[in-house]
Amino acid sequence: MKFEEYIKNLRSRLDTDEPDEDFIWQRISHSMEKQTKQKQSHRLIYAFLAAAMIIIAFTVGYNVRQVSAPNLIFVKIDPKLARQEAELVKQIGTYTQQIEQENVDLDELVTTPADLEDIDRLIDEYSVWLKQYGANPELIETLLNLYETKVMLLKRILNEIEKDKEYEKVKSIL
Repeated sequence: MKFEEYIKNLRSRLDTDEPDEDFIWQRISHSMEKQTKQKQSHRLIYAFLAAAMIIIAFTVGYNVRQVSAPNLIFVKIDPKLARQEAELVKQIGTYTQQIEQENVDLDELVTTPADLEDIDRLIDEYSVWLKQYGANPELIETLLNLYETKVMLLKRILNEIEKDKEYEKVKSIL
């Protein structure tokens, strides 16, 4: 108890210092500025990351579309020709997929993959010429004829496959 009494007696001498309010407020405002700067830097980092992710997403999306979309030759020449070419390319893709699903040895058929490869080689060659020499009507007509020929050959292959199936059915019944 003596200690408590001692403190009570000396209290008037101990409590003589006044707090320096300016110093305290400077420290508080400095601390708040620091937190604000940290928040701003975090926001900048998040904004940068978001922008980077958006750019990456658009880049990947663009590249995927470029890979998945067929390279159409007539896009820059004439929209009507481009639509016609796109339809032919779509038919070629559909027929090719149907043939692949049949799981047949194509070398045993009359129309062989070599015939299709020859047409593809000619399409590539004429496409290069078209890019070099411009929209020559004869080249355009030849390219469209090559696409149509490829469609007809693919139809022929599908017909041959169907005939072989029917023949095998008849043969198995007999």
